[in-house]
Amino acid sequence: MAADLMRTALAEGVSLSVLRDPKFKHNRLSVNLITPMDTETVSANALLPCLMRKGCKGYEDFTSLNRRLDELYGAALIGDVGKSGANQIVTIGIKTLDDRFSFEGEALVREGAQLVSQAVLAPLIRDGAFPEQDFRLEQQFLIDTIEAQINDKRTYAVARCRELMGRGDPAALLKYGTVGQARALTAQSAAQAYARLLDNAAIEILFVGSGDPSEASRVMKGAFAGLKRHPGGFLPAQIVERAQQPQETVERFDVAQSKMVLGFRTGGWRQPQQQTAMRLMTALYGGTPSSKLFLNVREKLSLCYYCAARYDRVSGILMVDCGVEQKNIGAAREEILRQLEEIRQGRFEDETLENTRLQLKNSLRAVSDAPGSLEDWYLGRIIEGRIVSPEQEIRALEAVTRDEVIEAARQVTLDTVYLLTAKEDSDVN
Repeated sequence: MAADLMRTALAEGVSLSVLRDPKFKHNRLSVNLITPMDTETVSANALLPCLMRKGCKGYEDFTSLNRRLDELYGAALIGDVGKSGANQIVTIGIKTLDDRFSFEGEALVREGAQLVSQAVLAPLIRDGAFPEQDFRLEQQFLIDTIEAQINDKRTYAVARCRELMGRGDPAALLKYGTVGQARALTAQSAAQAYARLLDNAAIEILFVGSGDPSEASRVMKGAFAGLKRHPGGFLPAQIVERAQQPQETVERFDVAQSKMVLGFRTGGWRQPQQQTAMRLMTALYGGTPSSKLFLNVREKLSLCYYCAARYDRVSGILMVDCGVEQKNIGAAREEILRQLEEIRQGRFEDETLENTRLQLKNSLRAVSDAPGSLEDWYLGRIIEGRIVSPEQEIRALEAVTRDEVIEAARQVTLDTVYLLTAKEDSDVN
């Protein structure tokens, strides 16, 4: 429950959130540095968590750092980059066994917190630069990661449609940036990016697990107390309520299967219950195996290899993406739009709606199964500015009426159609 999430301010721009659950045997502590997405910094920030977990003060190389993790009963150091709306999230964290399971009474929560604080505040930066060899390895890994996204044509198509809908919105940027931005980095510019991020980021520390968070709180408060920083706030996403004339973009590659993405605006529905209704409508439309798109466009008419809908309540964007043969592109688009109209007209069974609601409720219940998913859930809610538990979201979902689902569908307007298809002279079949 949301009441179980305890929040404490540790320093200016630094907050600690604690969620305890006795069913877990491990504790997960993460330091999340949150900053607005920006083309000038996105790739540099994406590189930082990889570099920050290569070593730190007291553990000057990867070998000594891993030896220390082994001493902490095989603790795992976490480094990741994510995004929420228009905000980029650089995460350094640790997963440790709870103190009560240590053989000799070791204070694993405290020692894990100390290691994380060192990784965040004292990474291996010498003479204004990260170690050159570490930097080159992680830079290449970042480039490979970005190129892998481009090679995954479904992921690429969705990202391109979001970019086209962005119209200058930082939320449309990819969390890793571009290959060009990554190649332009140096060991010195990465160190400068680290200093800038530490100075400007809002810092959200989360402790999720069964243990006593007091030691982690004490360590983190001491680590950040003396820092002079200039933290900013979270950047809200730019909301376009309704589409005007839909824009269409076609890009041609050597592909056998075309990818089509339809991007929709979902109106000015910003109230929590309205967003929950939109989420249920999206699942009914194309979010489950019993959805309109799956049963009709894919199964009954065989127009697509896959066809699914997703809703981002932060940006207010709904997307439908599908894999389709060239000859079926027009028919698939027409049927996708027709199935939305079916919901607008209330042409769906009550039983189908209740089955969809049940599937969403089950997915919400699964959030509490692991510390990592709980951490992701609450961090997202903190950035959004509305902290609710999965249980509260389930109750909101239960309250959504059939009429609210119909009205949600009526708010949806087509903004962008993006098509990735074969070259006109392609030999790919």
